[in-house]
Amino acid sequence: MQPTLFDHVPEPTNVGGKVVVQHNALVNARFDLSTVEMRLFMAMLSRIRRDDNEFREMRIPLTEIVALSGRRPSAKDYQQVAAMCDLLVSRILHIERPPVGRRRERRASATPDFDKLPLMAYAKYRGEEGALRVRFNDEVMPYLLQLHQNFTKAQVVQLLKLKSPHSYRIYWLLKEYAAFGTRVLGVSELKSILNLDGQYKQFPLFRLRVLDRARQELSQTDLPFEYELLREGKSVAQIKFTFKPLLTLPEALEPAPPGWQQVLKELGLAPPSLAAVQELVDQGSITPDYVQFVVRTQQAKFQEGKVKSLPGSVFTAITKQHLLAEHEAQCKKNPPPPANRRSKQRSKLLAELEDARNSLKFVLASTAYSEGTRPAALDQVRAVIAGLETQLLQLPA
Repeated sequence: MQPTLFDHVPEPTNVGGKVVVQHNALVNARFDLSTVEMRLFMAMLSRIRRDDNEFREMRIPLTEIVALSGRRPSAKDYQQVAAMCDLLVSRILHIERPPVGRRRERRASATPDFDKLPLMAYAKYRGEEGALRVRFNDEVMPYLLQLHQNFTKAQVVQLLKLKSPHSYRIYWLLKEYAAFGTRVLGVSELKSILNLDGQYKQFPLFRLRVLDRARQELSQTDLPFEYELLREGKSVAQIKFTFKPLLTLPEALEPAPPGWQQVLKELGLAPPSLAAVQELVDQGSITPDYVQFVVRTQQAKFQEGKVKSLPGSVFTAITKQHLLAEHEAQCKKNPPPPANRRSKQRSKLLAELEDARNSLKFVLASTAYSEGTRPAALDQVRAVIAGLETQLLQLPA
């Protein structure tokens, strides 16, 4: 069988270290995406800047979402792209609205208020560019832009490890409750969120294809979980997810892109290679300074004719850490001025303190916390704030 444009889904480039954000109403909204659509959605989220107050058209290279087979695109490939665009512009978000005022007195069986919103304003494919031009629907702005409370953050480098759209949605649902270490969802509620109503009528099949697959995929992320089936009589009514409580200090939504990423991209490193280097940096195995050092060193060797393939030699030296000893020796020989280090450390602590205080506001105001769970979450956040303030006071003037 001839390979098609969507046979393989590589990891997006240049976004691994970023943080993406969604309003909790969108995290819990009812919608579904295919794997390729999920990757496009992630690529679009990663392009939203912290100070954006309106949506703009985004150009997403097709190679960021799918792997081209190395041949010229065929008519069948074009049809698949067109079909994906058709699906994208037809995707509808079903977002329930909490009752207010007297409506809180309505019977539990009453139908809740909800909004049905198109996710996309448009999706256009430009074959000559090999790229999609896409834009979110303006009605979705309150759920993606200028978020100050009731939101959930996730690192793209973690989301890139997920292959199933259902695992992707479950990751976000658990991430919303990361500070608690547990979340209970009704089976019907979870199926509704995943847009699986009427499917997997036999629970063992749902367990195998959705729950067990999500557990396996999330085991490779920062949010591995186990689950317990809660029964009513003989039927499974609820699923209790348990995981290690994680209160992370949110990162900047749109950090300045590191210079090394652009350098490697201009050298011609392939998207999977860029993603591999990004993950090493995110893990702390190597530093951006080391990447820049390798590039400079290998460029000099290339000009002298000692290296045949500059991109290959750079990637190998980075991932195998061949020049780490030389880099450490140079750092010892030419250390950065102490004042610069203090300035960077202070800036980092201040940014973390700002995010921690925003987290405190979120915990105080969010309806996701009950009177039973809110005090413990507040204690955790306040402990983080106190620790950061102590570190700031201990920094030399």
